[in-house]
Amino acid sequence: MQQPPDHAGPLARLASLAGPPSAGGDVLDWNGLSGRYPRGFPDDYKEFMRVYGQGLFDDFLGVVPPVSEVYPNDPGANVEGITVTAELTGEEEDYDAPELLVGWGYTAEADLLCWRADSPDPDEWGTVIWRRQWAVPECWSHFDCGMVELLRRFAAREISEDWTLDDLCYAGSRFFHDRDVRRSIQLRIDLWDTEAR
Repeated sequence: MQQPPDHAGPLARLASLAGPPSAGGDVLDWNGLSGRYPRGFPDDYKEFMRVYGQGLFDDFLGVVPPVSEVYPNDPGANVEGITVTAELTGEEEDYDAPELLVGWGYTAEADLLCWRADSPDPDEWGTVIWRRQWAVPECWSHFDCGMVELLRRFAAREISEDWTLDDLCYAGSRFFHDRDVRRSIQLRIDLWDTEAR
């Protein structure tokens, strides 16, 4: 049975702004992934994957899992694929340590969302955003917070000056799991319409 997020933690604050999918998130074997991802993952990401899973905020900001059940043949639909892109981008865009970038998300504007893996403890990693349309060095923004807190700031529109979300038909923020996004595309349903639930 799906467990609710900790009511005192950052995931609960995010859930108050953009509710998780009713069917829950993704079930992942974190121990089994340790060979593929030896640096590990922050605890807030693991909890996010359990409660929310792979999906989209506001038809704009996507979060990828370590392995994708929804898009298993898409190399860009998982952490490994986003990380490769982030490292290459870091080399091309003068990032000080591209080997420290671990990708976990993207935007509709082809921006990359990453951790900066500069500690052996993943819970100490900060977050980094690379904005495709910005010039070096302003294209790299560092946040002294974890992934879930950055998502909370996005959902609260505290970093909205960096992205244009003017075409949304609703107030607040919404999240849909990629399984629902994929199904809606097949059924030609607009999840982002004001009447969508």
